[in-house]
Amino acid sequence: MLESVREYHSLRYGSYIQQLQVLGRTEQTFLDPLRPAARDVLLSSDYSRENLLTIRGDALRDDEPQAGIYAHILWLKSDPSDFYLYVGQSSNMQLRFDNHRDRKYRTNHPSLHYYVWDNFDVNEEFVVLALTDAENPLLLNLLEMWASLMLQTLSKNALAKYLPSEMLAPYAGRHLNVALPILQTSPSKAPELHDPWDYHTSNPVVREYYNSMRRRFYELKFSPNAAHRDYYEGVIRSTVIMRYKASIMNLAQILEGIERRVYVKPRPNGFYQELFINHFKFGISRKWVHLEKNAPVQMRAELLTVDEFQRNGSALTVYCPKATEKDPAGRLSIFVEGTSETGTPFAGWIQNRGPKGVFHTNTFVDLLEGGSMAQSSHLPRRWVSTTFERGDGKRQKKHKYTEDCS
Repeated sequence: MLESVREYHSLRYGSYIQQLQVLGRTEQTFLDPLRPAARDVLLSSDYSRENLLTIRGDALRDDEPQAGIYAHILWLKSDPSDFYLYVGQSSNMQLRFDNHRDRKYRTNHPSLHYYVWDNFDVNEEFVVLALTDAENPLLLNLLEMWASLMLQTLSKNALAKYLPSEMLAPYAGRHLNVALPILQTSPSKAPELHDPWDYHTSNPVVREYYNSMRRRFYELKFSPNAAHRDYYEGVIRSTVIMRYKASIMNLAQILEGIERRVYVKPRPNGFYQELFINHFKFGISRKWVHLEKNAPVQMRAELLTVDEFQRNGSALTVYCPKATEKDPAGRLSIFVEGTSETGTPFAGWIQNRGPKGVFHTNTFVDLLEGGSMAQSSHLPRRWVSTTFERGDGKRQKKHKYTEDCS
């Protein structure tokens, strides 16, 4: 796990993991906080309900808050062998347990965890896996991630990313953790999933957490577990999703990474998949991946400066391969990642080889660099969108291409 975390999240965890390895304290750091009963169970590979319940949750003191990692076990009264697991962390676990068991709190903080709890006839029990220092949030995140991987409570795609394929259990993907623990920023306020498209922030660490949570939420649609699919459909139907559709992101945010929804349109020769950013659309080839309508896709642009372009030329990943050396489009690359209509993750660089793609992209780069449509209208090989008022008082858009001087 640690090598995968360091590979995918080196900025945040790289130096901490390296320090543990240099000091030879990796195993000690992870095993020492575990309660003896939890250590025996987690290292036994027997994750049956009966064995997990032997860990128990009565290790907390009443005199002061204690930080740590816990597991919540929920099983059907009609069939105790049919059970669900949720792994969590908190800087005050007793308060966390009290909140979990408060029906009003659950109502105000909807999540897959609470959906199963409140919509199935279940018994439940919390067990304490580890007690540790609340002042070390990285350790709490790593411990929770490790426990989630051992008990396989994350989505199947997340488990496949951090575990060897031969370690995936037949029940992988049926439990209740949606977000990746290693992306959390505040162990005392680990958020539950509410509106999976309703959180925007300029903090890249927090943004990564919520982007991941939205992707993992989308993967619930493909879960083998009917409870996961029912929860997904319920959230999608909720009115809070409509607020996200009305939101408008700043164009320049694509340089940091943004999320867009897929439009799938029928064409005479098949279907066309598009992502929209303000006036601009970006196609994703169905020869590469088939996407479902409204599926979330993360987009990130990389834009070379003029000096970098003059020294090195276009990147191999350039979005418009047909751009000339005078086209700003030759400096832009666009990376996308998400989940296909079959639930398989995908990631890569997209390209536009259409005859007018360079015109659109030249204008897009103009705007990324602080220009305007009015300025672009006086430049060659541009696509320009203007709005004018008709005689009846209604406003209408008009599009045109400027002169091709290449």
